Amino acid sequence: MVWGCSAETGAIEPASAGTRGHYTLNVLPRDLPVRARWYIVGVIALGASTLALLLPRATFEPLLPLFFLVLLSSLASAFKIQFPIASGSNMSVSYVVDIASLILRGPHATMIVGAASGWSQSTFNARTSNPLYRTLFNMAILVLTVQAAGQVYQRLGGTPDADPRTIAIPLAGMALTYFVANTVPIAVAIALATNQSAWRIWKTDFASSAPSYLLGAVAAAVVVVVTASSGLWLTLLLTAAPLYLTYRMYRSGVASEARQGAILEAARDAIITMDSNLDIREFNPAAERMFGHARMQILGRSIELLLPPASRAGTRESLATYMATGEGPLAHGRLELAALRADGTEFPVELTVARMRAEDRSLLTGFIRDITEQRALEEQLRQSQKLEAIGRLAGGVAHDFNNILMSIMGAADLLLVQIDPGDPARDEANEIKQSVDRGAGLTRQLLAFSRRQKTATAVFALDAAVAGMETMLRRLIGPEIEFVLARPARSAMVTADPGQIQQVVLNLVVNARDAMPEGGRVTIAVEALELDEATLRTFENARPGRYARLSVSDTGTGMDERTRTRLFEPFFTTKEQGKGTGLGLSIVYGIVKQSGGHITVVSEPGHGATFLIYLPTAAEPAGALV
Repeated sequence: MVWGCSAETGAIEPASAGTRGHYTLNVLPRDLPVRARWYIVGVIALGASTLALLLPRATFEPLLPLFFLVLLSSLASAFKIQFPIASGSNMSVSYVVDIASLILRGPHATMIVGAASGWSQSTFNARTSNPLYRTLFNMAILVLTVQAAGQVYQRLGGTPDADPRTIAIPLAGMALTYFVANTVPIAVAIALATNQSAWRIWKTDFASSAPSYLLGAVAAAVVVVVTASSGLWLTLLLTAAPLYLTYRMYRSGVASEARQGAILEAARDAIITMDSNLDIREFNPAAERMFGHARMQILGRSIELLLPPASRAGTRESLATYMATGEGPLAHGRLELAALRADGTEFPVELTVARMRAEDRSLLTGFIRDITEQRALEEQLRQSQKLEAIGRLAGGVAHDFNNILMSIMGAADLLLVQIDPGDPARDEANEIKQSVDRGAGLTRQLLAFSRRQKTATAVFALDAAVAGMETMLRRLIGPEIEFVLARPARSAMVTADPGQIQQVVLNLVVNARDAMPEGGRVTIAVEALELDEATLRTFENARPGRYARLSVSDTGTGMDERTRTRLFEPFFTTKEQGKGTGLGLSIVYGIVKQSGGHITVVSEPGHGATFLIYLPTAAEPAGALV
């Protein structure tokens, strides 16, 4: 096995004689942790030193068979030619060639075979060119591996004649040495590069492939015996057809994996694969963007890292139950839960999982979708429905109450006609009439909230309408609050009821004044701008185009998230009892929606608040109000 270049991804990965690992290290040397960088340099130096010291002792004669072994191992490595064996695993042909070369030519000459195999695997048939250190590392690992395995074979009495009666123990020792010498350094390299436990990586990804190494060694011994008895050309003829068919099957698998890899890379949803311990084995680019974790820093770590502490135990139990039995909450399709970003913020996600079995292990793949925007739209819809229902009720009550007020007003007018100017009762009748006027003002507010008030729409300059209120607004907020009005260079024309828009501005300025008991600054700005779908996607039924934006900002106490979510609810207020009805912002919301616009607020505790109102712009007709 070598830590080689995948033909599918062009990334360094473990590719064993029996199983294929789940780590890919597609990073440059400068991006590796310092310990991993020095470890790789050390392995390369050790491999180069071993090759330089022992290669002069090698026997190269006869040269043609050695050249044939080098060529065969290189081609098998470059094209990942494998024998399918039991349980869906594969056995690399290059490994079989290495073992056969060790039996026939010994460890010193076989270092050439191993080095050529490592070089070809990292150089040929790769989608992208690999950094030099990957190639050198692969070559060094194979040089060290074949040297160690060959030495054990010879020390245990193995000979080139491959006598079945005496080769069993040396062959097993060679295979196991090859297995350990090849897998352990790679597990250490992966652990250092990803900050994980080398033992856990080796046990999880490599330990189970030991039988494949033994089978490969037996296959190599059989090939050597057949070659010795039948001749090289007959052996090639007998093995060419199955090798070619195996190669075609493998290339089909490569194409399938390439398609799956492309889907994984292009997916907008996060795709995370976990092993039986719920440790992360795959983390696609969408997951990196969603959670804010780099892939190489999170591989091998527990899925708990992506879960909030409050729901961590329950979610982990659900995942473990589904992994083991296929039952539990996850068995019923999608599950909504909270997730945790790298910066510590929580956000809602929708999780769908699939169990699968890869080689000799169980895996769980989660498909995760961020539903933050969906939740916001659902909340807007609920808010709109709630306001609509209360609006119908308020409109009906206001209409009936207005009829009652009109009858009282008529009776008060009759009393005033009948009472002499000097009669004390005349003041009481006037007080009745003034109270009726105040009640009529309240009914107008309720009708505006319910959108049942008759409107007098016109095309007018929004900035001009606001500027006309400047004197009144300055008196309203008082001298202790600074007032700033910013107008655009070109008037922003809108179609709405000017009186209602002025009521919106008035309500927002009053709220701003109340939020600054110690004084501060109120800023009103009007501007025309182009909004696209991405900007308007948080608004219900919003269409891209030209909008006039009216913003009212203050430097007051601000609002927390809970207050912001309830801000436009009817009768919701943070003011003391008797100082607010909770209808002001609801009326603002109703007028804005009635005018075809949208409203939002940006605020944090201690940092003031900014109300943003977007109204569709209109063409300027002749005689427009400016």
